[in-house]
Amino acid sequence: MGLLLIIVALSFVFDNTEIDITDYNNNKIPQSSADLDGIENIIITKLYRNANITTYGLLFIEDTMTFRNLNNHPITSIFFGIPIDLSEDLIFFKATGISDNTLLSDFSSTIMNGNQMVVIYFDSPLLPYQIRSVKFTHTYKNIISYTLLENDQHVVFYPIVYPLVPYNIEGEASAHFNFPIQVDVSTVDGGWGFVNPTLYRISYDFDSIKDELEVDFISPFLENLGEKKEALIHFIDNDNSKLEMEEVNREIFISPWGIIKVQEKCSLVNLGYKAINIFTLRIPKTATNLRVFDDLGEIQGTKIDDQGGNNYKTVTIVLYLNRVSLTPNTNFEFTVEYNLPFENHVSLNWFEQSIQIDLLTTNYDFLGKNQNINVIIEACSSINSITESPTAIIMSKGATTLSFQSETVCPLERKIVQFTFTINVFDILLRPITFILIISLIASIYVLVIKTRKKADTTVLSTKYIPVNEIREFCSLYEEKNALTLEIRLAEDDAKRKKIAKKKYNNILTKNVSKIDEIQKEITPFKKVLVETSDIFGTIVNRLDILEAERISVTDSIALLESRYKRGRLPSRAAYLKLSDDFIKRRKKIDKTIDKLIQQLRSYLL
Repeated sequence: MGLLLIIVALSFVFDNTEIDITDYNNNKIPQSSADLDGIENIIITKLYRNANITTYGLLFIEDTMTFRNLNNHPITSIFFGIPIDLSEDLIFFKATGISDNTLLSDFSSTIMNGNQMVVIYFDSPLLPYQIRSVKFTHTYKNIISYTLLENDQHVVFYPIVYPLVPYNIEGEASAHFNFPIQVDVSTVDGGWGFVNPTLYRISYDFDSIKDELEVDFISPFLENLGEKKEALIHFIDNDNSKLEMEEVNREIFISPWGIIKVQEKCSLVNLGYKAINIFTLRIPKTATNLRVFDDLGEIQGTKIDDQGGNNYKTVTIVLYLNRVSLTPNTNFEFTVEYNLPFENHVSLNWFEQSIQIDLLTTNYDFLGKNQNINVIIEACSSINSITESPTAIIMSKGATTLSFQSETVCPLERKIVQFTFTINVFDILLRPITFILIISLIASIYVLVIKTRKKADTTVLSTKYIPVNEIREFCSLYEEKNALTLEIRLAEDDAKRKKIAKKKYNNILTKNVSKIDEIQKEITPFKKVLVETSDIFGTIVNRLDILEAERISVTDSIALLESRYKRGRLPSRAAYLKLSDDFIKRRKKIDKTIDKLIQQLRSYLL
């Protein structure tokens, strides 16, 4: 044991190195080049824009476009325009094929008509006169304005109706802008669009303005739409407000013993004009042991809704139960903590473990800023591979910390990282060895104390006279008394169930009570001898007297409860049965304790 203690001490002395490594495994995918050749012979045959204006100030747009290649040669990419003045507000974009396969997309150096061009590469060339659909998802911040007029929160937005692309749109074109269902529909101004109060959306259909503009197609960058290029969306929303997650410090603790624990310290700020009482988060569907708390303790009213159908379950945080509302220009700091199943994220290969996890474990509908993520790996000897470069790697005291940072996080964004590391066998065995040492030490102290106490008790008794005959008679009489008491109870139960006649029960009661009184007189002198002989015997006798009095009290309580029930003085039969059952259990516990004390007293006869 001494050698093990020395090993544990040395491990804490020498295992305290810290390494800060930046640009670890920093390999970027080289940017592909796009070709503008034949751009005039590419047309869009079908365009569908679906936009969602969230209650928290973000704009989500999903553009589905079908392209036809009228060139005599294949094309490998297409372009999508983002206004230069909005490029800084673009926080997320992603291109996918019709089957949701991810397509490579990136900002190009090309600027056309005041638009920064995003190039989207097909997974295979688009051959001449073929068609192919592409879905482009993009999210923006700070382009929806909030103002307060006459105690109403006004939301104003000037959207560009259709995508800004360098191609003719010669087929069907429609756009739908969905707004929160809680808003006052009567205040919505859709410009030249059509307001649908049932679906809570504003729709813009190119067919509705063809005759007015005297055009049959939409020219590149919507030039021939004139003032119809933009629209106005204005409504009143007094139930929601603009929220931002100002800062998140997330720790993902991973232990080879089968533990993945996530703890997030969040700072939520209200940038709108209305107070917020309720907001929601989303955590992984497999998460367990959720806790939401702050410096004052648990936040009551936290609800989990697992509706199924996706990878998340919704956590609703209610502030008005034991917290105050989140008023404008104030922030609320809280902590979210939960566990993830180890087997869903880790694969083992002897002393090597591979972990794949989404670093953005908690998801929400508002903008996330300044996210600091630390993945803490216990008993990690070395990092063998990693799919994304951390900002720093810190190795200290048997744990390795991978640090990641994100300045702006969109609700649609995922940050899946896979890394492989080698387990430090000494570190992983250090914990059980430490626990074994602590348990052994506690057990040794316990055994030493018990032996010392028993030795002291034996020494005390050995120096005094042990009244063997008195102990034997006292125990025999007490056991006989208990047997008579039990016989009375059984007879009483049989009489209630009408198994025996009332007269027979009275005879048993009279006979046993008379015998118990005689035993009580016989037992008194033996009790006196035991009390005078030793404090140990006196303590046992006094405890028996207390338990006897308590047993009588419980018996009287049962009789009183039954009497009140028969007279209709109790609220219900359920209350009577519950109280009666509690009293009976208490009496059984007293009987067992009395039997143990009698057996303890008999042990001195050995």
